[in-house]
Amino acid sequence: MPEESVLRAMFRDNYHDNRYDKHINMYPPVAATANTSGSAVSQVATEPVAPYPLEDVAEVINPIPVYKSSTPTSTRPLVESSASSGSSTHDRYEHPFQLPPTTTTSVESLRPQETRERIPPPPYEESENKILQEKAYRTEEEPTKVPQPPRERKRDLSQYSPSGLKFYEIYNTTVKDSVSFTPEVQMKWCETLLEFAFDEEFLSHYNINAEKLKRELKPEEVTKNQKVILEHSFKVLAKLITMKWGAAMYLMGTLYSHQPYLAIKNKSIVVRNDKKALEYYCRAAKSNHSEACYRAGVCYEFQKGTADVSSQSESLTLAFRYYLRGAELCSNSACMYKLGMFCLYREDFQDVPQAMSWFKNAAKQHNSPQALYELGKIYEFTSLPFTVQRLLTENNITPNPTKALKNYYACATKCEYPLAQWKLGHCYEFGELQLPVIAKKSIAWYAKAALAEPKGNAMAMLALSGWYLTGATGVLQPNDQEAFKWALQSCEASDGKLARAEYALAYYYERAIGCTQDPAQARVHYERAARLGHSKAISRLQSGL
Repeated sequence: MPEESVLRAMFRDNYHDNRYDKHINMYPPVAATANTSGSAVSQVATEPVAPYPLEDVAEVINPIPVYKSSTPTSTRPLVESSASSGSSTHDRYEHPFQLPPTTTTSVESLRPQETRERIPPPPYEESENKILQEKAYRTEEEPTKVPQPPRERKRDLSQYSPSGLKFYEIYNTTVKDSVSFTPEVQMKWCETLLEFAFDEEFLSHYNINAEKLKRELKPEEVTKNQKVILEHSFKVLAKLITMKWGAAMYLMGTLYSHQPYLAIKNKSIVVRNDKKALEYYCRAAKSNHSEACYRAGVCYEFQKGTADVSSQSESLTLAFRYYLRGAELCSNSACMYKLGMFCLYREDFQDVPQAMSWFKNAAKQHNSPQALYELGKIYEFTSLPFTVQRLLTENNITPNPTKALKNYYACATKCEYPLAQWKLGHCYEFGELQLPVIAKKSIAWYAKAALAEPKGNAMAMLALSGWYLTGATGVLQPNDQEAFKWALQSCEASDGKLARAEYALAYYYERAIGCTQDPAQARVHYERAARLGHSKAISRLQSGL
């Protein structure tokens, strides 16, 4: 076994010469609500199978019926003349209704014709006619009744599980909204259906109408129950998409792109189609859906589903436009961060003042650890590519360890960003950014980053491997088994893309440090490290391992 100083040097060299020292985009998708709206009216059956019917939802119900007589409208006055000439009364007494003939003789009919024309009728006569008219109007056709949501049946909820109660609550709200079809309510219902379609406990004991079944369903029955729920969820989703509801179009995009969304196993629902995903992201973005703007930008930036775009330059321009839309119209911090990265690193978009502005605006929202980390890198200065350093210098931005440390610390503590936690561990190990060398604090920050969810930081794991290999006086005893374990985890967490981790694991296998000696495995990992450009791994293979 080499001496402690040699091993420590092996683990401490070339910290800035690997791709993982650059920013890793870990920004998760956030379920967001859109600010568009739509509504429709539906007719509800007495005993609906599902909370709302899909048919005739767009039918407009006229609450004022139009009178239609069964016989042609008569021009005969309500009170006919006894004269044989057939002359009628004044036009004001003509009505478009056929009234039943009266059996009594009117006083008006006994008067001579010439007198009847000169004398106006008594005042009661007009009002009486109006009453008769209204009566005929009512009896001819009943006004259309406004549909009412079905009445909720009383249920015994004492036997419901927590998941059953949660589903019932949302179901009940949806039923009450079945007539108005409020997009926010229906979107929640759609998401609930998709989520519970993969809840095995729920599928075995409840149906889509939130009814507790009398017995536990068999596997084949569970499959049928799941199919019913999924089919209805997509009917609701399709209806919301026709209403151009932004959240619905965004959800469809995530299903096609297989991006994580709630607790939905979307890979088993929809076959991946990046082109369709981009289409729905763009449609949702046009309705100013915040997260859709970000996703559309990412698709164009990395050319996912962009086969119709003629060039990479055009694709990047479209990405920039969607990021700009999300930042300016939706105040999306992820879009602001992306704009900062464009303005700092991409030659066609470089604008240092704009980059600084976007990073700072994103950081102010307290939900963009990436922006804080980039500000730390800018003020640290030395960790950036030389071309970027020169650009910063031209814009009067110089190294500032105090500001760098302030941003790294805020990112590591307030945002709990693993990359910033690794950075603090690195600074305490090597005394960078004017910090003292403190092994205890270094190990503590490395441990926080290595144990972070969902899979920890690979560089922090490798650093812990180095600490366990050499030990730290008064803090940590050397432990070869722990050293090997953390090196192995580092390789797994980085998916074999961290050269130094692959080299360290190969060295452990070759020298039997914390494991059984295995030359074959050693060669495998040396080759991986060599393909990633690790100079020592290349030399070791050339020496004839």
